[in-house]
Amino acid sequence: MFQLSSAIALCILLQGTLSHPSDNQDKELPRIAEEPLTIGNQCNGYCFSVLKPILDHFVSLKEGADASSEFRDKIHSLEETVKHLQGQLENTKTQLKDNENLIKEKDERINDLQGQLNSTTARFTEISDQLRACKQTEENLPNTCPSGSPNGIYQIKLRGSPAFKVPCVSAASGWTVVLSRFDGSENFNRTWRDYRNGFGDFSGEFFIGLEKLHLMTRSQHHELYIQLRDVNGSTAIANYDDFIVGSEQEEYKLKSLGKYSGTAGDSLRYHLDKKFTTTDRDNDLGDGHCVSNHGGGGWWYGACAQGFLTGKYYKDGRRLSKDYGIIWVDWRNFNVSLTFAQMMIRPQTIRV
Repeated sequence: MFQLSSAIALCILLQGTLSHPSDNQDKELPRIAEEPLTIGNQCNGYCFSVLKPILDHFVSLKEGADASSEFRDKIHSLEETVKHLQGQLENTKTQLKDNENLIKEKDERINDLQGQLNSTTARFTEISDQLRACKQTEENLPNTCPSGSPNGIYQIKLRGSPAFKVPCVSAASGWTVVLSRFDGSENFNRTWRDYRNGFGDFSGEFFIGLEKLHLMTRSQHHELYIQLRDVNGSTAIANYDDFIVGSEQEEYKLKSLGKYSGTAGDSLRYHLDKKFTTTDRDNDLGDGHCVSNHGGGGWWYGACAQGFLTGKYYKDGRRLSKDYGIIWVDWRNFNVSLTFAQMMIRPQTIRV
């Protein structure tokens, strides 16, 4: 603005010089008609020509200032944009950090699960090995009581059936005990299912089960050995060299006894080819039901029994009612109830 004022003052000064004549001039110049006072008519062409570049410069400065202001606005806008992007960047960094922590937690969880899987796999492998060993052991089990081993409970395995335990009198002969009576502690008046599966305790009175008898006597020829004792301590034996029991479809029929030998008499022969009878399945040949009429256990009844080892136990050795005791009529009559009876079987190949 100072430059513009100086330029106007110079123009007025020049205008004054041009409008007043000097003392040497003889006569007065004609008066110029008065015009409105403006920069253009005061400075005339010369003054305007001096001011125009200055004015153009100031116009240029004004435009530059305006452009500078617009540029500053753009810079401010960019700065705000940068700040916003920086905020987004910080948020993104925070999210990335959170995601890294989450991934780390998941990795730790995966490692933990992998450890559990490895432990489970190892346990599964161990159990599989044990099962394989058990299977191999089961496959190596004998199919009858071992001979020459101490008396006791042994496992045997027959073809087509799982392994099962049997009491063995093995010291010299390899017999499998299939029935034991000696104190009346076990109830022998039972159902078909019980006689099929077996019942009792191997350390006490028991019956091994018809299905096992069938499987054992089907697999190879067996002999049957029966030990008897009365209340006075007298003993007797009955031996049959080809003992076979049929299948459940055959009602566990007593299919074979073979040749008899012994001191008790051949009372069991009466029951050959007879089907098994229990409290809930009547296969006897009598007019009534032998089990119901005589209160006995399951047996290969005819009409009804002569050699019968599952009857009522009378401790004094005397039959006191219509209920059969443990009888063997070829050795003792119907009124005598034996106080000890044991049935054992063994394969014919183990004969001593």
